[in-house]
Amino acid sequence: MSVFYRIVGSHRAATALDGEGAAKMGGRWNSQGVAVAYLTESRALAALEILVHFGRDVALASWSVIETDIPDEMINRVSLRRLPVGWNDLESLAVSREFGADWIKKGKNLGVILPSAIIPEERILMLNVRHPDFAKLKVSTPRPFLFDHRLV
Repeated sequence: MSVFYRIVGSHRAATALDGEGAAKMGGRWNSQGVAVAYLTESRALAALEILVHFGRDVALASWSVIETDIPDEMINRVSLRRLPVGWNDLESLAVSREFGADWIKKGKNLGVILPSAIIPEERILMLNVRHPDFAKLKVSTPRPFLFDHRLV
């Protein structure tokens, strides 16, 4: 069993894993219209992801953290050397999105562990929220998450 974290605006805590935000905006590993949920191996990386994507001012908002337990056999682990060249390109997401689309199309696993573009030695988890095993996730009750005031 592995534990992953997601920090979301408290107003979205009830739907934090529905994949609609990623479907609406697209992400590094998914195109618009594809519902996935992104989680991280640590609360710290989840906080960094928010700060990188939305800026330090958002730290003043109301946030919640959710912990998710996922059986290891439902997760595909991908090493850096198995990723296509250009997966972490900041100018174009085409390579990483193609990789993610192929993974989702195969439908073998509920989640895939991938490197963070912020810190490649750290890991994120992309969940296929339409996978049949999605209902087997063990999700915690959302708890308040506070950014340290020095980050603002």
